[in-house]
Amino acid sequence: MKLKSKHLRHPLRTAKLAKALLAERINMARFADRGERCFAGDPRFDLRSVTAGFAARLDDRSADATLLERICTAYLKAVETQQSACEAYRASEWWEQVRQGSLRPVMQALLNRDIPALQTMYRNFFRDPCSTGLIGVPYGASRARFSVKDVNRRFYLIDVLYRIDYWMAQTDGRFALRDLAGPGVGNPFGVLMDGTLVEAGAEYRHYCARRVAGLLDSEKGVVAEIGGGFGGMAYYLLRDRSGVTYLDFDVPESLALASYYLMKAFPQLRFLLFGEETLTKEAIACADVALMPVFELATMPAGSVDVTFSSHAVSDISLDAAAEYLRHIARITRSGFLFIGSNDASQALSDLIERRGDSFRMVETRSSGWHSHKIPPVDETECLFRAGAA
Repeated sequence: MKLKSKHLRHPLRTAKLAKALLAERINMARFADRGERCFAGDPRFDLRSVTAGFAARLDDRSADATLLERICTAYLKAVETQQSACEAYRASEWWEQVRQGSLRPVMQALLNRDIPALQTMYRNFFRDPCSTGLIGVPYGASRARFSVKDVNRRFYLIDVLYRIDYWMAQTDGRFALRDLAGPGVGNPFGVLMDGTLVEAGAEYRHYCARRVAGLLDSEKGVVAEIGGGFGGMAYYLLRDRSGVTYLDFDVPESLALASYYLMKAFPQLRFLLFGEETLTKEAIACADVALMPVFELATMPAGSVDVTFSSHAVSDISLDAAAEYLRHIARITRSGFLFIGSNDASQALSDLIERRGDSFRMVETRSSGWHSHKIPPVDETECLFRAGAA
């Protein structure tokens, strides 16, 4: 956050911004001090691992034209159909702001079938504005240069170490660091430790995939995710549970990026994109992955999903929209609905489910501490609802 010349024309706004900037810097200093004490003597506390993790890994060896044409076709169909969809499935106010800002270039490329431009952005999506809202830029980094000063490398490394330790605790130490390795699609960045690039947020996405997989009764279950982002959780789920069928319901821009990421990561799998086939039980059974606009929830066959998962997405929409989503989640889900969000959002969702009298009943809640190490801490909750539970 920086003060700019335009702020000088608005003294009150400038004062608020300066106050926020000061508070942010104070919080960063406190966080860094506490982190350095916590990891003093830890061999992982090596700033060179951040420098190595931020090095470019751009893969421009393969041609993506056919894949991108398919993605553009699905995107155009989704944008066209969304105009007549129920109001509940319209993009949130926040996402519209993202669209009107950072996503303009990628949206134009998709709409105009500008394959060269789209390929340039998607091959670099971890560092390109086309992933705004899905992948955050580390504090102090610039998307143009993607380099950080020592003070910000320290902040970033401390944050990653806290999250890796939390991941290890949450998974009972059953996994090695190499289990966090990604497919290398999109020029990822992160921290390079013991030869493994731990991509930004990889530990959380891996945990979610393991948590979802643990709720399935068989190897060949069907998982639906509401708001799957660029496909990060899906990658680990599909990599480690080859018999799972995965369905993602999201806004068109996120689906386009997720389609690229997952189809590049799993070229051997059968993908179903919007407009290619009606979403029937037979079509789902024939696909390994289906990537659909969120309004397609309303057309899903009843009882066609074993577990539905959402991380924050359902909490970012209005209560009316959430009620519409939940109506269909309850209708299509045979076993469980796993939700992770802020404490307030989790409580609101639980209250909404209770008022609606859906078949879901909350059977488990646990604190989600992925951000509790920060200053100020972020309070989040993980809720599990079971279908037909007493």
